[in-house]
Amino acid sequence: MGESAAAAFGGLQTGKDVADRIAQLVWEISGYRFIYKLSKPSAASDSVRMYSFYCAQNEDEVKKSQVNDDPRKRRARMKMSCFPCKGYLHITVDDENLELPLRLKLKHHLSHLHYVNISISKNI
Repeated sequence: MGESAAAAFGGLQTGKDVADRIAQLVWEISGYRFIYKLSKPSAASDSVRMYSFYCAQNEDEVKKSQVNDDPRKRRARMKMSCFPCKGYLHITVDDENLELPLRLKLKHHLSHLHYVNISISKNI
């Protein structure tokens, strides 16, 4: 592993850890955030898994917000803009040998505004 790869992936214990780190790097490099959806085992080997992520702004993956029945508990929320980008990221990893090459498949059909982190800081 090269020095930059060792710095990025050093200490990761599972294929899911590696996939999460790659999704984080894709966000940092591209501005598009990908959210974990599911993992599937490979037909060829029990130790190989494909981890699937979707673009955080993909309108096909948006969940309808639930309104609280009590009007006093309702609050205004900031919402991220969504787009018909069909963006997804598939990362295939051998969980038993994280040193083996990974397989990445990234599709993003529409360029759109980049993801902006609107979560509340842990310092508050």
